[in-house]
Amino acid sequence: MTDFIEKIKFKYKQGEINVRLIFICVGIFLFSLIFNFFFSKLLNLPNIQNYFVAKATWEGFLGQAWGIITYTFIHGDLLHLALNMLMIYFIGNMFLRYFRKENFLTFFLFGSISGAIAFMAFSYVFNYGNSLLGASAAVYSIFFAMMAYLPHTKIRLFLLNFDIKFIHIGYGLLAFDVLMILADADKNVGGHISHLGGAAFGYFYMKQFEKGNDFLGQIIRSIFYRSKPIRKPKNTYQERRKTPPRDDYEFNAMRNAKQKKVDEILDKISRSGYESLTKEEKDFLFKAGKE
Repeated sequence: MTDFIEKIKFKYKQGEINVRLIFICVGIFLFSLIFNFFFSKLLNLPNIQNYFVAKATWEGFLGQAWGIITYTFIHGDLLHLALNMLMIYFIGNMFLRYFRKENFLTFFLFGSISGAIAFMAFSYVFNYGNSLLGASAAVYSIFFAMMAYLPHTKIRLFLLNFDIKFIHIGYGLLAFDVLMILADADKNVGGHISHLGGAAFGYFYMKQFEKGNDFLGQIIRSIFYRSKPIRKPKNTYQERRKTPPRDDYEFNAMRNAKQKKVDEILDKISRSGYESLTKEEKDFLFKAGKE
Protein backbone atom coordinates (compact mmCIF):
# COMPACT_ATOMS: atom_id res chain seq x y z
CA MET A 1 0.00 0.00 0.00
CA THR A 2 2.87 2.33 0.84
CA ASP A 3 4.50 1.65 -2.53
CA PHE A 4 1.24 2.40 -4.31
CA ILE A 5 0.88 5.75 -2.51
CA GLU A 6 4.48 6.63 -3.34
CA LYS A 7 3.88 5.82 -7.00
CA ILE A 8 0.80 8.04 -7.00
CA LYS A 9 2.80 10.88 -5.45
CA PHE A 10 5.55 10.43 -8.02
CA LYS A 11 3.09 10.42 -10.93
CA TYR A 12 1.46 13.56 -9.56
CA LYS A 13 4.75 15.42 -9.12
CA GLN A 14 6.03 14.42 -12.55
CA GLY A 15 2.77 15.08 -14.38
CA GLU A 16 1.87 18.13 -16.40
CA ILE A 17 -0.74 20.53 -15.03
CA ASN A 18 -3.58 18.69 -16.81
CA VAL A 19 -2.49 15.38 -15.27
CA ARG A 20 -2.35 16.97 -11.84
CA LEU A 21 -5.87 18.31 -12.25
CA ILE A 22 -7.02 14.81 -13.18
CA PHE A 23 -5.47 13.44 -9.98
CA ILE A 24 -7.24 16.15 -7.98
CA CYS A 25 -10.64 15.49 -9.57
CA VAL A 26 -10.34 11.71 -9.17
CA GLY A 27 -9.18 12.11 -5.56
CA ILE A 28 -12.12 14.37 -4.73
CA PHE A 29 -14.53 11.95 -6.41
CA LEU A 30 -13.22 8.98 -4.40
CA PHE A 31 -13.25 10.97 -1.17
CA SER A 32 -16.86 12.06 -1.76
CA LEU A 33 -17.92 8.45 -2.40
CA ILE A 34 -16.34 7.27 0.85
CA PHE A 35 -17.64 10.23 2.85
CA ASN A 36 -21.17 9.89 1.52
CA PHE A 37 -21.23 6.16 2.23
CA PHE A 38 -20.07 6.39 5.83
CA PHE A 39 -21.61 9.70 6.84
CA SER A 40 -24.41 10.66 4.47
CA LYS A 41 -26.11 7.25 4.37
CA LEU A 42 -25.24 5.79 7.76
CA LEU A 43 -25.63 9.03 9.73
CA ASN A 44 -28.25 10.59 7.47
CA LEU A 45 -26.13 13.66 6.72
CA PRO A 46 -26.42 15.79 3.55
CA ASN A 47 -24.41 14.77 0.50
CA ILE A 48 -21.02 16.45 0.78
CA GLN A 49 -21.08 17.41 -2.90
CA ASN A 50 -23.97 19.79 -2.22
CA TYR A 51 -21.58 22.11 -0.37
CA PHE A 52 -19.31 22.58 -3.41
CA VAL A 53 -21.60 22.85 -6.44
CA ALA A 54 -22.53 26.13 -8.13
CA LYS A 55 -25.97 27.25 -7.03
CA ALA A 56 -28.56 28.44 -9.54
CA THR A 57 -29.96 31.37 -7.54
CA TRP A 58 -28.37 34.62 -6.45
CA GLU A 59 -29.19 33.82 -2.84
CA GLY A 60 -27.55 30.43 -3.21
CA PHE A 61 -24.45 32.02 -4.66
CA LEU A 62 -24.16 34.49 -1.78
CA GLY A 63 -24.38 31.62 0.68
CA GLN A 64 -21.89 29.43 -1.23
CA ALA A 65 -19.76 31.75 -3.35
CA TRP A 66 -16.85 29.30 -3.51
CA GLY A 67 -19.04 27.04 -5.63
CA ILE A 68 -18.27 29.19 -8.69
CA ILE A 69 -14.87 27.46 -8.72
CA THR A 70 -15.25 24.27 -6.69
CA TYR A 71 -18.09 22.91 -8.83
CA THR A 72 -15.48 22.17 -11.52
CA PHE A 73 -13.88 19.47 -9.38
CA ILE A 74 -17.15 17.76 -8.41
CA HIS A 75 -18.66 15.02 -10.60
CA GLY A 76 -21.97 13.23 -10.28
CA ASP A 77 -20.99 9.72 -11.37
CA LEU A 78 -18.16 7.67 -12.80
CA LEU A 79 -19.11 8.22 -16.46
CA HIS A 80 -19.32 11.98 -15.94
CA LEU A 81 -15.88 11.93 -14.34
CA ALA A 82 -14.31 9.64 -16.97
CA LEU A 83 -15.47 11.69 -19.96
CA ASN A 84 -14.24 14.97 -18.52
CA MET A 85 -10.90 13.50 -17.43
CA LEU A 86 -10.28 12.03 -20.89
CA MET A 87 -10.93 15.42 -22.45
CA ILE A 88 -8.69 17.21 -19.95
CA TYR A 89 -5.90 14.75 -20.75
CA PHE A 90 -6.06 14.81 -24.56
CA ILE A 91 -7.01 18.43 -25.14
CA GLY A 92 -4.63 19.47 -22.36
CA ASN A 93 -1.72 17.68 -24.03
CA MET A 94 -2.43 19.52 -27.28
CA PHE A 95 -2.65 22.86 -25.48
CA LEU A 96 0.62 22.29 -23.62
CA ARG A 97 2.51 21.70 -26.85
CA TYR A 98 2.13 25.42 -27.54
CA PHE A 99 1.64 27.11 -24.18
CA ARG A 100 2.83 27.03 -20.58
CA LYS A 101 1.16 25.38 -17.61
CA GLU A 102 0.13 28.74 -16.16
CA ASN A 103 -1.63 29.53 -19.45
CA PHE A 104 -3.52 26.23 -19.20
CA LEU A 105 -4.58 27.07 -15.65
CA THR A 106 -5.75 30.51 -16.75
CA PHE A 107 -8.05 29.13 -19.44
CA PHE A 108 -9.17 26.24 -17.22
CA LEU A 109 -10.14 28.25 -14.14
CA PHE A 110 -11.54 31.36 -15.79
CA GLY A 111 -13.34 29.24 -18.37
CA SER A 112 -14.93 27.45 -15.44
CA ILE A 113 -15.94 30.75 -13.84
CA SER A 114 -17.40 31.97 -17.14
CA GLY A 115 -19.42 28.79 -17.43
CA ALA A 116 -20.81 29.27 -13.93
CA ILE A 117 -21.69 32.91 -14.63
CA ALA A 118 -23.54 31.93 -17.81
CA PHE A 119 -25.35 29.20 -15.88
CA MET A 120 -26.43 31.57 -13.09
CA ALA A 121 -27.55 34.25 -15.57
CA PHE A 122 -29.65 31.69 -17.43
CA SER A 123 -31.07 30.38 -14.16
CA TYR A 124 -32.02 33.87 -13.03
CA VAL A 125 -33.83 34.71 -16.29
CA PHE A 126 -35.60 31.37 -16.78
CA ASN A 127 -35.99 30.34 -13.13
CA TYR A 128 -33.88 27.21 -13.59
CA GLY A 129 -33.56 25.36 -10.31
CA ASN A 130 -30.78 22.77 -10.63
CA SER A 131 -27.20 23.11 -9.44
CA LEU A 132 -24.07 22.93 -11.61
CA LEU A 133 -21.15 20.52 -11.26
CA GLY A 134 -18.38 19.09 -13.42
CA ALA A 135 -15.37 20.27 -15.44
CA SER A 136 -17.16 20.47 -18.80
CA ALA A 137 -17.13 24.28 -19.03
CA ALA A 138 -13.39 24.32 -18.30
CA VAL A 139 -12.83 21.62 -20.95
CA TYR A 140 -14.81 23.69 -23.48
CA SER A 141 -12.67 26.70 -22.63
CA ILE A 142 -9.44 24.82 -23.38
CA PHE A 143 -10.85 23.28 -26.56
CA PHE A 144 -12.19 26.53 -28.00
CA ALA A 145 -8.95 28.32 -27.11
CA MET A 146 -7.15 25.77 -29.28
CA MET A 147 -9.80 26.19 -31.98
CA ALA A 148 -9.19 29.94 -31.99
CA TYR A 149 -5.42 29.42 -32.12
CA LEU A 150 -5.30 26.58 -34.69
CA PRO A 151 -8.73 26.52 -36.36
CA HIS A 152 -7.70 24.49 -39.40
CA THR A 153 -5.44 22.00 -37.65
CA LYS A 154 -6.77 18.47 -38.04
CA ILE A 155 -7.07 16.03 -35.15
CA ARG A 156 -8.19 12.42 -35.04
CA LEU A 157 -11.37 11.68 -33.12
CA PHE A 158 -11.63 8.76 -30.70
CA LEU A 159 -12.15 5.39 -32.43
CA LEU A 160 -12.60 7.03 -35.85
CA ASN A 161 -10.18 6.53 -38.71
CA PHE A 162 -10.23 10.04 -40.15
CA ASP A 163 -9.08 13.52 -39.25
CA ILE A 164 -11.26 16.58 -38.76
CA LYS A 165 -10.43 20.25 -38.23
CA PHE A 166 -10.71 21.90 -34.84
CA ILE A 167 -13.15 24.45 -36.21
CA HIS A 168 -15.52 21.80 -37.54
CA ILE A 169 -15.55 19.95 -34.23
CA GLY A 170 -16.24 23.26 -32.52
CA TYR A 171 -19.20 23.96 -34.77
CA GLY A 172 -20.54 20.49 -34.03
CA LEU A 173 -20.23 20.94 -30.26
CA LEU A 174 -21.96 24.32 -30.33
CA ALA A 175 -24.77 22.99 -32.52
CA PHE A 176 -25.30 20.04 -30.18
CA ASP A 177 -25.49 22.24 -27.07
CA VAL A 178 -27.85 24.73 -28.71
CA LEU A 179 -30.13 21.90 -29.87
CA MET A 180 -30.19 20.39 -26.38
CA ILE A 181 -31.09 23.78 -24.91
CA LEU A 182 -33.86 24.46 -27.42
CA ALA A 183 -35.28 20.95 -27.27
CA ASP A 184 -35.04 20.81 -23.47
CA ALA A 185 -34.35 17.13 -24.09
CA ASP A 186 -32.73 16.44 -20.76
CA LYS A 187 -32.36 17.85 -17.27
CA ASN A 188 -28.93 19.26 -18.00
CA VAL A 189 -29.93 22.48 -19.77
CA GLY A 190 -27.89 24.47 -17.26
CA GLY A 191 -24.87 22.32 -18.07
CA HIS A 192 -25.19 23.06 -21.79
CA ILE A 193 -25.45 26.77 -21.00
CA SER A 194 -22.22 26.53 -18.98
CA HIS A 195 -20.55 24.85 -21.98
CA LEU A 196 -21.37 27.90 -24.09
CA GLY A 197 -19.99 30.21 -21.40
CA GLY A 198 -16.73 28.28 -21.21
CA ALA A 199 -16.45 28.12 -25.01
CA ALA A 200 -17.00 31.87 -25.35
CA PHE A 201 -14.32 32.63 -22.80
CA GLY A 202 -11.77 30.26 -24.36
CA TYR A 203 -12.28 31.60 -27.87
CA PHE A 204 -12.33 35.33 -27.16
CA TYR A 205 -9.62 35.29 -24.50
CA MET A 206 -7.30 33.40 -26.88
CA LYS A 207 -7.80 36.18 -29.42
CA GLN A 208 -6.60 38.66 -26.80
CA PHE A 209 -3.87 36.31 -25.61
CA GLU A 210 -2.40 36.14 -29.12
CA LYS A 211 -2.09 39.94 -29.06
CA GLY A 212 -0.15 39.77 -25.80
CA ASN A 213 -3.08 40.71 -23.53
CA ASP A 214 -2.90 38.19 -20.70
CA PHE A 215 -4.27 40.26 -17.82
CA LEU A 216 -5.99 37.25 -16.21
CA GLY A 217 -2.80 35.23 -16.46
CA GLN A 218 -1.15 37.77 -14.19
CA ILE A 219 -3.65 36.84 -11.50
CA ILE A 220 -2.90 33.13 -11.91
CA ARG A 221 0.85 33.70 -11.78
CA SER A 222 0.57 35.91 -8.70
CA ILE A 223 -1.41 33.21 -6.86
CA PHE A 224 0.17 29.93 -8.00
CA TYR A 225 3.60 30.86 -9.38
CA ARG A 226 4.86 33.67 -7.17
CA SER A 227 8.17 31.86 -6.57
CA LYS A 228 8.71 31.55 -10.32
CA PRO A 229 7.99 34.95 -11.85
CA ILE A 230 7.70 35.17 -15.63
CA ARG A 231 10.47 37.36 -16.99
CA LYS A 232 10.75 39.07 -20.32
CA PRO A 233 12.50 36.91 -22.95
CA LYS A 234 15.28 39.43 -23.47
CA ASN A 235 16.25 39.55 -19.78
CA THR A 236 16.02 35.78 -19.37
CA TYR A 237 18.25 35.27 -22.39
CA GLN A 238 20.86 37.70 -21.13
CA GLU A 239 20.92 36.18 -17.65
CA ARG A 240 21.39 32.69 -19.06
CA ARG A 241 24.24 33.98 -21.23
CA LYS A 242 25.99 35.41 -18.18
CA THR A 243 25.66 32.27 -16.06
CA PRO A 244 26.95 29.04 -17.66
CA PRO A 245 24.93 25.85 -17.06
CA ARG A 246 25.97 23.77 -14.08
CA ASP A 247 25.54 20.38 -15.79
CA ASP A 248 24.14 18.62 -18.86
CA TYR A 249 20.62 18.59 -17.44
CA GLU A 250 20.56 22.34 -16.99
CA PHE A 251 22.14 22.85 -20.41
CA ASN A 252 19.49 20.70 -22.09
CA ALA A 253 16.71 22.46 -20.20
CA MET A 254 18.04 25.85 -21.29
CA ARG A 255 18.39 24.70 -24.89
CA ASN A 256 14.87 23.25 -24.97
CA ALA A 257 13.37 26.38 -23.43
CA LYS A 258 15.15 28.54 -25.98
CA GLN A 259 14.04 26.34 -28.88
CA LYS A 260 10.46 26.43 -27.62
CA LYS A 261 10.59 30.24 -27.59
CA VAL A 262 12.00 30.29 -31.13
CA ASP A 263 9.22 27.95 -32.31
CA GLU A 264 6.57 30.17 -30.75
CA ILE A 265 7.97 33.23 -32.53
CA LEU A 266 8.15 31.40 -35.87
CA ASP A 267 4.55 30.26 -35.43
CA LYS A 268 3.54 33.86 -34.79
CA ILE A 269 5.34 34.97 -37.97
CA SER A 270 3.56 32.29 -40.01
CA ARG A 271 0.19 33.47 -38.67
CA SER A 272 0.57 37.25 -38.57
CA GLY A 273 3.80 38.14 -40.37
CA TYR A 274 7.16 39.42 -39.15
CA GLU A 275 5.86 42.89 -38.39
CA SER A 276 3.53 41.48 -35.72
CA LEU A 277 6.54 40.67 -33.52
CA THR A 278 7.46 42.86 -30.58
CA LYS A 279 10.92 44.42 -30.38
CA GLU A 280 11.93 41.88 -27.71
CA GLU A 281 10.83 38.98 -29.93
CA LYS A 282 12.76 40.35 -32.91
CA ASP A 283 15.90 40.79 -30.79
CA PHE A 284 15.57 37.29 -29.37
CA LEU A 285 15.15 35.74 -32.84
CA PHE A 286 18.10 37.72 -34.20
CA LYS A 287 20.43 36.62 -31.39
CA ALA A 288 19.25 33.01 -31.61
CA GLY A 289 19.99 32.99 -35.36
CA LYS A 290 23.57 34.17 -34.80
CA GLU A 291 24.44 31.24 -32.52
